Amino acid sequence: MSHIYIHIPFCHSKCYYCDFYSVATNEAQQEFVKAIIEEIKLRKDEISGHFKTIYFGGGTPTILSDESLEKIFENLYKYYSISSDAEITIEANPEDISAKKSSFFKQIGVNRISLGVQSLSDKELKYLGRKHDAKQAICALETLSKAKFDNISVDFIHGIPNSDLSNFSKSIELVKNIGVKHLSMYSLTVEKGTILCKRIEKGITANIDENQQAEEYILAIEIAEKNGFKQYEISNFSVPEFESKHNSAYWKGLPYLGFGPSAHSFNGEIRKWNIANIQKYIAGIAEQKPIFESETLSEIDKYNEFLLTRLRMNKGIQISEMEKLFGTNAVNDLKNFLHANSLSKNFNISDENISLTRSGMLFADKLISDLMK
Repeated sequence: MSHIYIHIPFCHSKCYYCDFYSVATNEAQQEFVKAIIEEIKLRKDEISGHFKTIYFGGGTPTILSDESLEKIFENLYKYYSISSDAEITIEANPEDISAKKSSFFKQIGVNRISLGVQSLSDKELKYLGRKHDAKQAICALETLSKAKFDNISVDFIHGIPNSDLSNFSKSIELVKNIGVKHLSMYSLTVEKGTILCKRIEKGITANIDENQQAEEYILAIEIAEKNGFKQYEISNFSVPEFESKHNSAYWKGLPYLGFGPSAHSFNGEIRKWNIANIQKYIAGIAEQKPIFESETLSEIDKYNEFLLTRLRMNKGIQISEMEKLFGTNAVNDLKNFLHANSLSKNFNISDENISLTRSGMLFADKLISDLMK
């Protein structure tokens, strides 16, 4: 089974913290839709078999007109074998949700909504530069619930300066009662070049406190699990049977196709990434020129990728899978390295798997980097 990602780069406005490729304009929208449909058509033979998930991310996919989204869906189903039980997700912002829009999503086959709530505190939403307020977010969730969406995911950001954990706890309880089945909870990061970074440098707004973030991360896990959301990946939680099938495919190293500017693709051996420039993307498609760069993964690359993806999940590395892919010696070498370098305290190590402890997850990037070849 394979998977499809569609990148829609348009936004109403750029959120202060965002460093994903996106453009705060509607210009060239028609040309973009034409180009992405052409890319979908041109790459129809790249990965064969059934596709188990489709994920529309961005940017803000819902900024496209209904007609444009419908055309993209039509071409996906025309050129690819989409499983009848495929998980089909679209990212949306609260201000874009209405009864009419929810009904349209149902009509075109969307069965999972990922809503960018980020916070249910108006003060925190203002700090993040979001367009919606808490009332709009709750209204959007209630609208989706009334439209019979039973697979709703909500994004939250923790570690915002001067945040209120009691409010966060109430927020988790509130979205659970509305019917949300999945949470993605990310630590706020200050990326160079973002509006937030510039505001902090100018002294306009407060900087993040990494110690506060670490404390909030552990508490956020406890709050989520107390409300029935089980952690299955560093930043992701769900009620039973509602884990994201699409994102889980990334962490399991399964093949996927990515369409649109900056989208990545992977077939198990070769990784591709499209150009992160909408005008060059459109021109490249029109002129039938390459719009991507690629690399063939070496055995060392595959090993490092394996560590990077599997250790993000609570299940961690399955010893049987690692032995099959890299041999018994690789497993023994990894275990010996962990013990020899006093890293074992951050890992759960057994005959079946190797996974990060809860405290180890706080330093996941550094710990995994230390294990790479």
